[in-house]
Amino acid sequence: MSDILNDVPESHRDLLRRTLTATLTTIDAKGRPRSTAVWYFVDSDGQLKGSITSNRRQYKDLRGNRNCDLFIIDFEDPLRTLEVRAAAELIADPDNGTVRKLANVYGLDAAKVPAEEDRYTVTYRPRRLVAGRYGLEDILFGPGEKEQSHPH
Repeated sequence: MSDILNDVPESHRDLLRRTLTATLTTIDAKGRPRSTAVWYFVDSDGQLKGSITSNRRQYKDLRGNRNCDLFIIDFEDPLRTLEVRAAAELIADPDNGTVRKLANVYGLDAAKVPAEEDRYTVTYRPRRLVAGRYGLEDILFGPGEKEQSHPH
């Protein structure tokens, strides 16, 4: 499996390394988009990951439709973005290892994170990466690979 940092240009890699909040958009059973704010990190295996519990609507959406979009905005430069269109892989995380890693990445005391039995690791398997800056998008891979679009 590819290390996501190798697929993203240096100009946007910091968006994966910083402790930012992303918007995760999933598709519900009726085909409607649903968005929520999430934390994420690049694990030691080079994969983009997050954590979710089975009582969340996004978990239910991802069980029915693995397609999702993780949209990261640079809050210091809001026209600089990274969009990760992905297929989500859900793996049971009974020891809460992933959420503890997230806590550490985001500067929280992992020991204070409540243990939850129904927690899952979300691994975002990129199908398309889009680096945006000032309204222009560079498609890094996926349909329309290496094209540049015009401002919206």
